[in-house]
Amino acid sequence: MEVLSVVDLVRKNIRNSIITGEFEPGMQLKEEELCKKYGISRPPIREAFKMLEADGLVIRKPRRGVYVSEFNEKDIWEIYTLVAALYRMGAILAIDAMNEKNVKKLSSFVDQMSKCAASKQFKLKKYQKAHREFHEFIIVLSGNERLKSLEANLRYQISLINYKSLQNAEHVKASLQYHQEIIEALENQEKEKTLALMEEHVMYALSFVLKTLPITK
Repeated sequence: MEVLSVVDLVRKNIRNSIITGEFEPGMQLKEEELCKKYGISRPPIREAFKMLEADGLVIRKPRRGVYVSEFNEKDIWEIYTLVAALYRMGAILAIDAMNEKNVKKLSSFVDQMSKCAASKQFKLKKYQKAHREFHEFIIVLSGNERLKSLEANLRYQISLINYKSLQNAEHVKASLQYHQEIIEALENQEKEKTLALMEEHVMYALSFVLKTLPITK
């Protein structure tokens, strides 16, 4: 079992509060208030801020403090189109490693997503976790460390956005269907269809987000 440091725990808690909307976009994150909230001193908060800034979830404004990142339409377009390209590239590099064992592993993540979606109370965070693990596994199979680093850098930015969009049943249904189709294409060894679906499902999500969420231009 992984033991997290104080800094990692603080980073995880703040990140979760940002993704779920407890800490809203544009909100200032004050060290003193967070120290009281978590019962710790300032240094771990400051280190967590540095890591969250690298994640793209907070922005440091000179002489003003640290604020939760705000994404406009251009930001969201850039994030999703980059992720679509990374997912496709990851699949291109990983496709030869897609043996029966690895496809079953990917299928298990989709099964988890399906169970979350079928639950009486949609388990959004667990759905996101299974979805994230699905794509992380493909990136790992790609064997490309720089690709892995780039994907990790964007991971939580897209989680922040799709936490809101996945509260819509239509998006959940489409997301799940895309991933089930990816598994089917892999099982049938349909390489080009797999690659197309990897990119297409992210672009569908982008279209859905821009169409349904209130976003500044």
